[in-house]
Amino acid sequence: MIRLLFISLLFVSCKGSTTQTANIEVVSYQAQVEQVKTDSLLVDIQSKIYGAFAQSLMLKDNNPLLKISNELEVLNKEKEQNLILYWRSYLQFYSSIYYLKNGDNKAAEKEIDKGIGWLKRVNKKNSEDYALLALLQSFGIQFKGMKAMFISGDIKKNAQQAIAIDSTNMRAYYVYASNDFYTPEKYGGGKEAEKYLLKAISLPIQKIQNEYLPSWGKEEAYEMLIKLYIKKEKWDLAKKHFQKGIKEFPESYTINQLATKLVGK
Repeated sequence: MIRLLFISLLFVSCKGSTTQTANIEVVSYQAQVEQVKTDSLLVDIQSKIYGAFAQSLMLKDNNPLLKISNELEVLNKEKEQNLILYWRSYLQFYSSIYYLKNGDNKAAEKEIDKGIGWLKRVNKKNSEDYALLALLQSFGIQFKGMKAMFISGDIKKNAQQAIAIDSTNMRAYYVYASNDFYTPEKYGGGKEAEKYLLKAISLPIQKIQNEYLPSWGKEEAYEMLIKLYIKKEKWDLAKKHFQKGIKEFPESYTINQLATKLVGK
């Protein structure tokens, strides 16, 4: 997917195989997939949401996002499944970015808070739920002023929970790293991002290939890791991971744009 535009998240030793709890959770989502396969809306839903976001930005009109949002709401009322609520919450992330790009911070905060609220109310959250919750919280923290300090702790806790449930979920490592990357050093940030980003890019986008399930995060992990090495002026490592990232995501706008920072280094 060509990343026409992506807003970096703000303020955002794990070993072992998938735990028994994780196996239960994966089966749970797989079972839900079997039940929603008759609903064409959920086929490649992640790409559909991003496409609607890009279209909304180009048109300066959020109707494409609203259309999918309304369709997901109707489907959720019919099925009442966590997987559908997951994608509703994921859409809120892009809806919030849309309003932020258009200078409406109040609407952006309202949209991200909806997604956070929905995920918090999910019973028996799995690793993907916790990872997405941490992602949304890490984006929404910019609107919270003095509350940011407390929310940052929740982000880290939720990312850690995502890893504890499923130690092979690359999105969990990416979100944890992102929180550390954007946390100021004076508040303890910047110590673990490299380790967790390296772990994220070492893992598959999906353990089980499925167009109904999430696959976001790895492209963003490469981008962040390259930026980290550029910031530290570790040019050989920056170039090495740029080459790896662009090989895996040749059409990535966000990775390609980093090439200019590596010329002559």
